[in-house]
Amino acid sequence: MQRSASMTGAAAVALAFAGLTLIVFGIHSSVRVELVQSAPVQYMSQKQVQNLAQQLSEEYTVTGSASTEEAPSKGTPLSFQFPIALPEAPPPPGPNVITVGPRPKKIPVCKKCEEQLHEIQRITDKIDEENRKADHILAQQEDQIDSYKETYEETLEKVKERIHDKNSKYGEAVRHLKTKPGPMGPRGPPGTNGEDGLPGKPGKPGPMGPPGEEGVQGPKGRQGPQGYTGPPGPPGPQGPSGGTGPEGPVGPEGPSGPAGPSASGMCSNIGGKLYKGICFKASKLTANADKVPSGCTPFNPEASWDESDFSALQGMFKDRPTWNEINNNALGGRCGNFKATMSFEQHNSPVGVWLNQNTFFIDPDHTGDPKCMLYGDKSSVAVYACEL
Repeated sequence: MQRSASMTGAAAVALAFAGLTLIVFGIHSSVRVELVQSAPVQYMSQKQVQNLAQQLSEEYTVTGSASTEEAPSKGTPLSFQFPIALPEAPPPPGPNVITVGPRPKKIPVCKKCEEQLHEIQRITDKIDEENRKADHILAQQEDQIDSYKETYEETLEKVKERIHDKNSKYGEAVRHLKTKPGPMGPRGPPGTNGEDGLPGKPGKPGPMGPPGEEGVQGPKGRQGPQGYTGPPGPPGPQGPSGGTGPEGPVGPEGPSGPAGPSASGMCSNIGGKLYKGICFKASKLTANADKVPSGCTPFNPEASWDESDFSALQGMFKDRPTWNEINNNALGGRCGNFKATMSFEQHNSPVGVWLNQNTFFIDPDHTGDPKCMLYGDKSSVAVYACEL
C-alpha cells in the first residue's frame, strides 16, 4: 500500500513536469497564429509570439487540466477574439482573431515535442504497470492476512478445547483426592490465664428491686419529758338519752372500715408485676399490632419516665439475656399509635424500642422520622399498664 501511494505521487510529479515542458515547447515552436482579416494571412515571428504570450498572461488567467494523450490530427480550430492590436502590424479594420489549431503540413513537425510526448507516455505506462503490480501485491497480502486470521482462530479454538478438557480432568482428580474429616480429637489442656484487664467503667444503675419484708418492731423506748399543754380534747361521750328533742346536728365521722386488698395482691391475681404503684403485664408479639394480655384493661399512665424506667420494666419482663442499650436507628420510636406502654426487642446487641408518648419523655429514635412500629422482630415483647 505504501509502495502504491509513493508510485502515485511520482506519477503526479512526472505528469506535472511533462505538462510544463509541453506548454513551453508548444509556445516556442508549435504555435501558429493566423490573422483572419480582409488582408492576406500573415504569420508572426518568434518575437511577436513571445510578446503576445506575455500580454495574454498579464490580462488573462489560464485554468484547466493537461492530458498526455496526443491531440487528433484533424478537428475544428479553436478561435479566440482579443481586442488588442498586434505588434509591428498595421491596424486591422475589424477585430483580430487568433486561431490555434493543428500545424499545417507545410510547417515541419517538432521532433523534440514528439519525443517528450513519447517519454511522457512511456512514464505513464510504467507508472500504470507499477500500480498494477502494487495492487496485485496488496491483494496477495490481504489474502495472506485472511489466511493467517483463519489459522489463528482455528488454533485458538483448539487451545480452548484442550484447556477445557484439562480443567475437567483436574477437577475430577481433585474431587477424588478430597478426604472426609475424621473424628474430633481429645480436648487439649486449658491454657494459662491471661493478665487482668483494666477496670471497666461503672455500669448503669440496675432496676429497682422489689420491696423487702417489714422488719421486727423494736422494744418500747423510755418515756420522754412532759410536753407542752395541748389544745382541748374532743368532747366526751354522749350522755344518756333524754326526751325526744329537736333534730340535732350531724354527728362525728364514724370509724374506718376494715382494710381492703392491697394493690400488689390485686396485680398478682391477674399475673402482673407492680412498678411505682402501677400494675404491668407483658405479652409476646407476633405482628405489628396490640396483643393485650388476658385479664388486663390497658391504660397509659401520665408520667415523664426516662431510660432508667425503661431498663427497670425491661428487666422485669425479659425472657432471655438482653442488652438494655437502645438502638436509635430501629423501627420503633416515641409514639401514641398503640395501647401498650412500651415494647422492646431481645438480643445481645442494641435493641429496637417503642415507647408511649404519654408515659415516657425520652425518644429512642434519632433519625427525625420514626417508623412507630410496635413489632421489631420475632423476639419483641410488649408491656401494658393494667387498671386495678
